[in-house]
Amino acid sequence: MSDPHCFGSLQVCRLRVAELATNGVPVAGADNGYVTDAVIKVDVSTEIEQGDELTLKNGCGSVCQTYKDSDRLKRLSLKMDLCQLDSELISLLVGGTVIDSSGDTIGFALPSLDDDPSNGVCLELWTKAWDGSEQATPASLSNAAAYFHWVFPKATFTLGNITMENDVMTIPVEGFSNENSSLPAHGPYNDWPAAVTAAGGIVTAGGWFLDSSIPDAECGFITVPAQGS
Repeated sequence: MSDPHCFGSLQVCRLRVAELATNGVPVAGADNGYVTDAVIKVDVSTEIEQGDELTLKNGCGSVCQTYKDSDRLKRLSLKMDLCQLDSELISLLVGGTVIDSSGDTIGFALPSLDDDPSNGVCLELWTKAWDGSEQATPASLSNAAAYFHWVFPKATFTLGNITMENDVMTIPVEGFSNENSSLPAHGPYNDWPAAVTAAGGIVTAGGWFLDSSIPDAECGFITVPAQGS
């Protein structure tokens, strides 16, 4: 029998994305990934397809046969608020063009009406696994501080409504997460735990696992490694 872990989840400490190709495989390259701590909050909600309900009555008006099919998950809806107007990260999330000046990113242009839709990104998030009054340190992670590592294997976004006022700007992005059977079992950065890889990774609309590793936040693109078999 496995050892259960009944932990809470606290805060959201890191966000990482990897650009996807048309077939859902992460695109290897120096400008195809990003990791940041500039995420304020993430809302995740389910979109459900209601199961068919069938009823047949007899000639006297009584119910003769009845059937209710199960409801089914179609996809997850995602909404994130960011605290930095980060042109490179936003370009990975929504498409568009980064404006560069002598190697420095100075701006961003939204995708045009004629641009093909974005192929999306693999989105990963880290929240603290919380045990009562402190961060969890499970034996399965050699008593290291634990995080819930969240995975949304094919997320597509659009830029939300921006407000300019006498306050710090919040940058919202909104979208969906769908299944992605092409996502490697070891994750887009080849760093998922062996047990997750052995289980086939996460290729449904979303999931999570306990992890002791959390990437360092950076300002600028990061390299997505070549994908092994």
